[in-house]
Amino acid sequence: MVRLLLLGFFAAVIVFTVILWIGGEALDYYFIGSDLIYKSEGKYIDDLSNYVKKKSIPATDTDSLSVWSRKKGVTRLMVSRKRVLLYDSAYPDTVIFGEAETVAIHRFWPYFYTVSFADGDADVYIDADYRARYRLLLYVLDAVISMSVWLLLFVLGIRKEVKYIQQLSRCVAKIELGTLDSDIPVKGRDELAALAGGLNQMRLALIEKERNEKQMKAAQDNLVLGMAHDLRTPLTGLMSFLEIAKMQPSHDDCVNYIEKAYAKSTQIRDLSNRLFEFFLIDTQQPLRLEEPADTEYALGEYLSEFCGRLEADGYPVSIEQLCWEPVRIQICTDYMGRIIDNLSSNIKRYADRTAPVELSAAYHPSCIDITIRNKPVQPNQYVHGTGIGLKNIRSMMAQMKGLCSVNITPEHYSITLSFPVC
Repeated sequence: MVRLLLLGFFAAVIVFTVILWIGGEALDYYFIGSDLIYKSEGKYIDDLSNYVKKKSIPATDTDSLSVWSRKKGVTRLMVSRKRVLLYDSAYPDTVIFGEAETVAIHRFWPYFYTVSFADGDADVYIDADYRARYRLLLYVLDAVISMSVWLLLFVLGIRKEVKYIQQLSRCVAKIELGTLDSDIPVKGRDELAALAGGLNQMRLALIEKERNEKQMKAAQDNLVLGMAHDLRTPLTGLMSFLEIAKMQPSHDDCVNYIEKAYAKSTQIRDLSNRLFEFFLIDTQQPLRLEEPADTEYALGEYLSEFCGRLEADGYPVSIEQLCWEPVRIQICTDYMGRIIDNLSSNIKRYADRTAPVELSAAYHPSCIDITIRNKPVQPNQYVHGTGIGLKNIRSMMAQMKGLCSVNITPEHYSITLSFPVC
């Protein structure tokens, strides 16, 4: 808008100057070629003649002539005799009789009248500012035309911006109705273009959000379906064992099937706890991490507990590649306990007891990687589960600003926990 205003201003100045110059030349040509000035002087000449005759004023009485010119509001009064200037109201104190310059007389000579003064005839020129009225009209018309040009250029320029604003308004209306496929045009590099770019980014963000919501819903549907499948299998076994226990004649046989039913109930409870934990972690607000601490101090106790659990259950553990360096990280103690529980549960469920569980550490400039590697009891057996444990670990690592990555081969399974270095 400032650019349009300045452009219109400079254009208006040029138009004003050109019209003023052409109009001034035209007025001068008209005044010279017509008898307008001559006729306009007539009434003032008659009034001056009566004044001179009544007062018996000579042509050299400059004081009386000055009084009359001021009284009549005459712009200029010149009196000459034999082409010698006797009086000029514009310069009343600088005229020296018989020695005045005659340039003004020669210029206005066609408009001089002869007036009889007390000391004889003299030539008189009267300017009552009648040309100024026409020049004032020229100035007014010139100003109106120049302002019109300025306004016209501004309106034509802003009209394009208004159309662009209307186009953006229609695009926003489409977004409100849920139509996100139409692109928002970005034109130029001004504030409106920045606004259009922001709206376009908002549209893309809404598309991405909608896509993520669809993917999340699909993942949740798959999760619920998988959980329903995993729960149905032990639940079926539980009901079968209870039915058999009801039909047993002896107390010992009944207790045997009740113990089997209790094991199935425990399995169902563990699955439901995993499902609850997954949704709890996924919906929690961002958490506060502990103060930065050395890696050994932050992770050593959790990994020691992890190795102790596995050895207690008969799994060989190798920590030869697990070393500690003076690197500081931040963790959440609650989440680290849950991560260790999930890792222990997955290994007990899927790992081969005859192969060692290997722990190693790798240090990088921006992070430290803790890798746990083991051999599945059967190749790819883990794919039959719901994967809730791994999803829990990934969610908790993400909230601790870390990463969880999995490497799968037919003979080995490894999971790497990456903690950012402070």
